[in-house]
Amino acid sequence: MKKTIMITVVLAVLLTCGCAGIGSTPTKTVENFASEFSLENYDACYDMMSAAYKEETSLSDFVDICKDVNPDKYEFIEVTNEYVNENTAVVDVLVNESSVSIKFSLENLIEVEPEYNEVTKEIDLVKQEDEWKLKEFPYVLT
Repeated sequence: MKKTIMITVVLAVLLTCGCAGIGSTPTKTVENFASEFSLENYDACYDMMSAAYKEETSLSDFVDICKDVNPDKYEFIEVTNEYVNENTAVVDVLVNESSVSIKFSLENLIEVEPEYNEVTKEIDLVKQEDEWKLKEFPYVLT
């Protein structure tokens, strides 16, 4: 009898611990997208997009968008904040944003120099079927 109770308790604890990982958080979705994108796992990235986005954008179009992204425009640094309101969320991410500075001088006439600034950008998510999904293509994570 004690053995049966002990096994039942252990199983209950294991099931409870296992269920805690079901679903996702907005932050995890954003971090996972950035990670999968850097590995060029575009199918996995597409799975993290909202149903509304997928209605407008096919997988093949999504892959084309991924391949056409300027890889030097943004460098993902970290998630800084997460705001959840029932089934919607906003995640703030810190990124290095590059731009081009054009300088004029008498010696070289025109000099083009890249400039990098740390900026915070917002990413909107929606909860669908216990998973957080990106509402729009997150260029800042690429």
